[in-house]
Amino acid sequence: MTLLVQSVVSGVAVGALYGIVALGFVLIYKSTGVLNVAQGGLVMLGAYYCYTGASQLGLPLPVAFLLALVVSFVVGLLIYRVLLRPLIGQPMLAVIMMTIALLSVFNGAVVSIWGASFFTYPKVFPEAPLRVGDIVVSWEFVGGFALAMILNLIFVLFFRYSSMGLQMRAVSEDQQAAQAAGVNVERILSIAWGIGALVAAIAGILLGMVSVVFPGLGYIGMKAFPVVIMGGLESLGGAILGGIIVGVLESLSGAYLEVALSGVKEIAPFVVLLIILLIKPHGLFGQKRIERI
Repeated sequence: MTLLVQSVVSGVAVGALYGIVALGFVLIYKSTGVLNVAQGGLVMLGAYYCYTGASQLGLPLPVAFLLALVVSFVVGLLIYRVLLRPLIGQPMLAVIMMTIALLSVFNGAVVSIWGASFFTYPKVFPEAPLRVGDIVVSWEFVGGFALAMILNLIFVLFFRYSSMGLQMRAVSEDQQAAQAAGVNVERILSIAWGIGALVAAIAGILLGMVSVVFPGLGYIGMKAFPVVIMGGLESLGGAILGGIIVGVLESLSGAYLEVALSGVKEIAPFVVLLIILLIKPHGLFGQKRIERI
């Protein structure tokens, strides 16, 4: 029983981090209608920005954290302004291929600038883990879970009640109609990409704190794909819940099945994803769209 509870708790903690990565996917898709394949690369870059500020420039970690968020936001703006705005009116496949190319560029740039070494952040959380009976959880995971819940609440309120959030939703539904209603579409799209990159940086920094900073963080960020699709591409709450489901599935399969079936931990979330999509093609909380012709 202890192993079961420990596996579930660890899975929830890890899944919350996946959920933060997925939030970045959902924010960009919900605001622009684009599935950003390069999100994993933005996660990786955010971790490296913060590491550079804290360890190489000698800045206090909170200052390096905020600086990394600012840089990531600017990078998100530039991605849209320089690379994606010229593709307005082009087939969606062209936009997706651009984000795939961006992911390759990010991976190559990280290895060229920082190398393939592993780096660690200065310690922020207590060394001793949180213990509740026989259950042990590191404080980094506790902080990640709390931040995931806070970010989800912030963005739910943002999209539901703020003028900017409502404009983003309008743009994602119909850009021409939104522009006719007086919405500055280009400004909204730029900000949406900036916010998506900022959230990716938060996820990357947290992942770097619980493990290490290395080029493989981009791959970890790509694990959010099944999370996003499982929860629903337009659902903020679904991103967090999908992350927790994937985290728990990984943890349980690793604890109980990995010995007999090597590698099952990596494929278990995708197997469950296939089953869910057969039942609910739009994900657990995705919006079902009906097109009339």
